[in-house]
Amino acid sequence: MARVLRMAGRYYRSLPIDRTGYETTRVELEAERTTLVVMHCWDIGCEGGPEVDPRFCVGMGYYEDFGEAERIMREVIRPCMEAARRAGVLVAHVESPTIGVKHPEAQEELDPPGSPGEPIREVVPGWREQMAARSHGADYATRSPYGRMDRAGIVAPRPGEPFAYQTGQFHRLLRRRGIENLIYTGFATDMCVLRAPGGIEPMAPYSYRLYLMRDATLGVELPVSFEERVATRWGMAYFETHYGDTVLSADFIDACEAL
Repeated sequence: MARVLRMAGRYYRSLPIDRTGYETTRVELEAERTTLVVMHCWDIGCEGGPEVDPRFCVGMGYYEDFGEAERIMREVIRPCMEAARRAGVLVAHVESPTIGVKHPEAQEELDPPGSPGEPIREVVPGWREQMAARSHGADYATRSPYGRMDRAGIVAPRPGEPFAYQTGQFHRLLRRRGIENLIYTGFATDMCVLRAPGGIEPMAPYSYRLYLMRDATLGVELPVSFEERVATRWGMAYFETHYGDTVLSADFIDACEAL
């Protein structure tokens, strides 16, 4: 008999457009076909990681966000990982290429080298570089903590857990294990979780069942939006409208314990 994770889900009903609103669902997922995805959990501002440098806006961006992301990793994501491991639910890790290339265990099933394609020709030479310097800091990729960051130790992979930094690579690692259901945690809700390699939008064309743990993620909030969680709520609502249901960590842990 299949072991089943049973949780409450939520999505945003978009039709009919004059009667929209949140709907609750009953999520039932075969445990052996489900993965808890831990995405872009970086160590900037964490114990053992590079300190936040106020000259650069990288990683989670702002002091408030760094502190809250560290709390979420420690109090929410890590307990979910431990519950999943006890229950025999696969935990998988998706990182940025900046981090992935540093780890031998993340080199399995990489995309084959391709042709370089057509070179990008700048319409307004230097404009993109100028905007990146304005938003992140000049030469941020080499001078800021971004270049020294790694995965946060508190949510580090265990040997044998899938570890990817490319979309195709992640898909191949999951299919080898017969995975159909992905429950995302990590950062940032409005950016990398949605659109980075291995994230929700790149994985959606493969037609996995996609879920997002809504108390295990945080958007890049500006200091003026932190209290209201504008970026976080937007990213979550976008997901709930277009891609799948959200769940809560307590329900996930209870479902794992029930197994």
